[in-house]
Amino acid sequence: MSETLTSATATSETANHTKSQLYKKILAVQKNLQPLEKTGWNDFQKYSYTTAGDVLLPVHKACSEQGLIAIADCIESHIEPGRASVVVRLTIVDTETGESLSVSAPGYAEDYSWKDSRPTGDKAVYKAITGATKYAVRSCFCLPSDDDPERTPQRLNTRQPMNRYVVNPSKVDSVLLEQTTAELKRVGWSSTQGRLYLQDKFGKSSRQQLSQQELQQFLNHLRSLPEPEAQPILQES
Repeated sequence: MSETLTSATATSETANHTKSQLYKKILAVQKNLQPLEKTGWNDFQKYSYTTAGDVLLPVHKACSEQGLIAIADCIESHIEPGRASVVVRLTIVDTETGESLSVSAPGYAEDYSWKDSRPTGDKAVYKAITGATKYAVRSCFCLPSDDDPERTPQRLNTRQPMNRYVVNPSKVDSVLLEQTTAELKRVGWSSTQGRLYLQDKFGKSSRQQLSQQELQQFLNHLRSLPEPEAQPILQES
């Protein structure tokens, strides 16, 4: 009995040690990463964004220095013509011990056709996976971003006047807000789905941050969506 307890204790201590080593390496990666600048530019909708390279390249370099590898795989997906929602799982593995840590993140995207400006393209799933992967990586490593709403990067000054992310709520059309709320309930969107859509299309995280024109665009999009299909009611035999 004594030998069994000693073996179990040693196994537990070994597991705790390998976890501790992994967490220390993740901490070292976090300390090594610098705030990100949004180098991507959407010329069609006029907003800047953090590209996949902005996020993944510095993380890959910092992880490699610590002997860590990152593996991303899509574990859930719902795909329709022109739109897709996914869940991506990011797994960080310590190559020295085999210990791993996984986090998951949702992603949503639409791909608009240049011909009729409707979500009928074939790239939505890839955009959703890319967005979810970036979100998972940034969440795992608490990756800071150079997107302070009180400051405009110098590179944007040559492209457009400053467009602050924070908008006075009194200037937002309350009627449009109420209408979007009703449409969100109609199509069955969760707050997470709505936020992801706003971040992808406008670079903003809430309806209160949208201009009146952007809010109207969001409302028009919601109105174009069908209601979710009702689940069949199973009758007892």
